Amino acid sequence: MKGLPPALRKRKRYIAFRLIANSEVESKELALAIWESLISLFGDYYSAHSGIWLEYFDGEYGILRCHHTALEKVKVALTLTSRVGNKEIIPIILGVSGTIKRCEKKYLEVLKDAFATDGL
Repeated sequence: MKGLPPALRKRKRYIAFRLIANSEVESKELALAIWESLISLFGDYYSAHSGIWLEYFDGEYGILRCHHTALEKVKVALTLTSRVGNKEIIPIILGVSGTIKRCEKKYLEVLKDAFATDGL
């Protein structure tokens, strides 16, 4: 089966975020919590068409993918997520990009370099 041509695919946006938590959070639990927050805020129908996907998460920093039409509502759902299981979290949105490569370079690599101990 042949895939859709690029002109017919939905455009994606990548949201870089930082997660402040009192203990270790697993990526599957975080994805489920974001999904539940989106469903509780906007309902099943809209959540199914938002196209959210947790692309990358290392325990503190992560990248969340969504369709460009759902960007604002996914950002709201992400910031209103306050619990993952029985752990309290504070998500902070660092920025939004159109490509995953630019999102990593602009938001995640800059922060890792800023916290380096060598003073550069």
